[in-house]
Amino acid sequence: MNKVGAVLILSLSLLAGQRRGGGGGRGEGSGGCLVGNVNFGDGTEDMSTPRMIDRSGFVFARLKYHMVPQWKPGTTGIPGLRGWGEVPWHHGYSFADTLLPGSMKRLTSTASSGDSYQIVDVDSPEIFKYPFIYMSEPGYLVLNPTDTKNLREYFDRGGFMLVDDFRGIRDENPADNYEYDNMIAQFKKVFPERNIAPLTPDNEIFHIFYDVDAAHMVQSYQTYNSGTPEFLGFSDDKGRLNVVVDYNNDIRQYWQGLDLGRCSLQASSAAVELGVNMVIYAMTH
Repeated sequence: MNKVGAVLILSLSLLAGQRRGGGGGRGEGSGGCLVGNVNFGDGTEDMSTPRMIDRSGFVFARLKYHMVPQWKPGTTGIPGLRGWGEVPWHHGYSFADTLLPGSMKRLTSTASSGDSYQIVDVDSPEIFKYPFIYMSEPGYLVLNPTDTKNLREYFDRGGFMLVDDFRGIRDENPADNYEYDNMIAQFKKVFPERNIAPLTPDNEIFHIFYDVDAAHMVQSYQTYNSGTPEFLGFSDDKGRLNVVVDYNNDIRQYWQGLDLGRCSLQASSAAVELGVNMVIYAMTH
């Protein structure tokens, strides 16, 4: 994977010095930012050909994955899972996808734009073109052997993934935590020897560009099975994060709703700043 410095056109030392401290505590406030899914499609309408965009800078890549066979539009599927009209991996497309690359350009002078986004298949060699990929709703994820091999190579090459938009309560009732349990089971297929563990608030990813108060991030909305927001992850043998898991939260809801004025400005700012941090981490490690 090519992570050429020219892709990230930043004066990190100067800009980070100017911007650090701007994000601390912005997670304080109320949640309730449920914008909703508006496309209600199966994603095929967005998958015909690669989008004709400038690929010389940062491109936001959304992962299309295979889903649990029980999921069908408009039905319940697995007990506790919501069979919405829009496929889970597609939630928020493309409203959320435009916000992050556009923010990278505005806030960091990165070569990118609000049009710099693409859907990529989990089993495709195209995945290696994108140092940063985004996954929505891992409770529905199913990795087959080809997917597993492709993702393992992606991470071994230095790729980074943000896993977002799922929730649960860790107790003795499996129905309360099925999304988390499925996420763990699927990633164990990729790296059986690695464990997903909580990230401490002093982790570099929360401070590499903005100082984000991760311990006080406000979840975008609550459901009957929502627990406390947590950031989890796993790293390679050298300590570099491969995956950050945004559990009991939905960052892209803040991204999607920011321009619509439906979300707390403070909480939305924290979500944008955290996204910027993750992209910079992915592009510089």
